[in-house]
Amino acid sequence: MSDLITPATAVRSGGSPSATTPETTGQAQAPSTQTEHAQLQISPAPASPWRRFMACVYEGIILFGVVFFFGYGFSALTQYRGEPGALHTAFQLFMFAVLGAYFGWFWSNGRWTLPMKTIGVKLVRSTAPDPARPESIVTLPRALWRYTVASCFFWGGLALVYFSSPVVLLLWLLPFAWSIIDKRRRTLYDILSGTLLVRHDAVSGRKSRFLP
Repeated sequence: MSDLITPATAVRSGGSPSATTPETTGQAQAPSTQTEHAQLQISPAPASPWRRFMACVYEGIILFGVVFFFGYGFSALTQYRGEPGALHTAFQLFMFAVLGAYFGWFWSNGRWTLPMKTIGVKLVRSTAPDPARPESIVTLPRALWRYTVASCFFWGGLALVYFSSPVVLLLWLLPFAWSIIDKRRRTLYDILSGTLLVRHDAVSGRKSRFLP
């Protein structure tokens, strides 16, 4: 018969049992399992209305330079001086496309604008709010759709206020103020576009002392 060396035989003969015993394997896998479980429990908190408002204010400062640069370029090339007509309509469509390219680029594929990075917010899909997961990434068509819906609420509401009554201003604020009563802090255009604005500073380990 051939000699069979078992862990017990190896101990009696002065050796040591194999390192790949079930107990050792379980101990080696335990830290990895605990780490994966902790990662699954990470769920970024939605951005508060105040944090969202501060991001919008900062974004407005950046967009002032963007609008001025491209608006001046359009006026210089076409000699547009603000008079009504076809050129006025072309100017409005051009600026709408410029802003659409800006937001479409920075809202999609995991990117974010400078104000969003500074304030600590990031746009993700509402069905996968964890920015660390690939399925949370907002695609370019979804980002453009969010921009279109938000623009309709913003400019359409301003048009109603201008042509009707200042009382309509309350309705103009409704799509944006909806984030105050929504449990996930979503605006109406977030709901329609399937997106969610989450805090990203908490995920990266950087917390702000001034913004909730």
